[in-house]
Amino acid sequence: MLAALSLEEIAAGAAATVAREIPAYHGQDPEQVRAELLVVLAPVLAALREGRAATADEQREFAAFGSLRAEQGIGLEPLLEAFRLTTRRAFDALYEQIRRADAPQAGLELARDFWDGCDRVSAAVVQGHRTRDLEKARAAQEHRTLLLRQLVTGDLPTDYLATAAAALGLDLRTEYHVCHARPGAGRTIAAVEWALRPHTVALLAEPGADRVIGLAVRPLPAAVALPAGLGPARPPGRLRESLAEAERADELAVAFALNRCVRAEELPLHRAVLTLPAVGGQLIEQCFGHTTGERRTTLVRTVDAYLAADANAEQAAAALFVHPNTLRYRIRGLTVATGLDPARTEDALALWWAVRHLQATGELG
Repeated sequence: MLAALSLEEIAAGAAATVAREIPAYHGQDPEQVRAELLVVLAPVLAALREGRAATADEQREFAAFGSLRAEQGIGLEPLLEAFRLTTRRAFDALYEQIRRADAPQAGLELARDFWDGCDRVSAAVVQGHRTRDLEKARAAQEHRTLLLRQLVTGDLPTDYLATAAAALGLDLRTEYHVCHARPGAGRTIAAVEWALRPHTVALLAEPGADRVIGLAVRPLPAAVALPAGLGPARPPGRLRESLAEAERADELAVAFALNRCVRAEELPLHRAVLTLPAVGGQLIEQCFGHTTGERRTTLVRTVDAYLAADANAEQAAAALFVHPNTLRYRIRGLTVATGLDPARTEDALALWWAVRHLQATGELG
């Protein structure tokens, strides 16, 4: 029965049907399809003749067939449909030989073995296709990551800009904000990435550099509650400028525990605190040099709350969970010891600067 089968005819007929009925195969050379189908059919029928399962080498050939189809851009669904049409045609030919042989028992066993062999081939083909698909997806993601990194750092060749933008889904006519954020305070890289992803059109997570960079078409909403920096909007060819500002803004957000996405230009005094540490040291001595330890910490927190409440004792006391009179007593003690009055603009600025310097250096906590 098996000897009477013509693999060439089966493969040629299957190739013609596949090329005609499955859109994914339109444009494929039928002769090439026929040759590739023979790679699958020949081992299956050889195994049937010899009464054995497919060998390891044959299984690898089946997987390679699936991998080839993935490489050619043929999806798994049309591939399985083509496999179904091919095995159907092969079975019809086999069934005709079984009918002619008039050997029902042997025919049943042969049909069972045929479909069992087809199942094994199908599993190997699917595995090969999926493996190659994953490899292609991983390679494509790595390529996009490289392009985005080169784009935001300014390392991308100018003549490759249009190609890179297309690969990343960016519009050369649109301006994008670069967002820069780092993990910290219990947040992992994955958590930062998760928080930024809904608000960005492209995202680059760099565990080695301990940061996440995103591109956004508009400023991030206040709902993104994590310290982050936002650069000015720039076209894709000038994103390096936006990244530099985003990094500076992120440094400010982290240093001063600002649980939001900020722009550097929003915080000129905060930037001055970071860039003039000697001034901060002098002001700490002037404002809080008369206290140490826990007393200093309590006074610093009191001043910080008082200034944040615009010198409203009731509001500041509520924030600190103390009585307003307790807060007023602490402020009067500060004035007596230092001569500084938070009600005076210049003194309030000195106190604010000293508090911010302690915060930026980690002494406030």
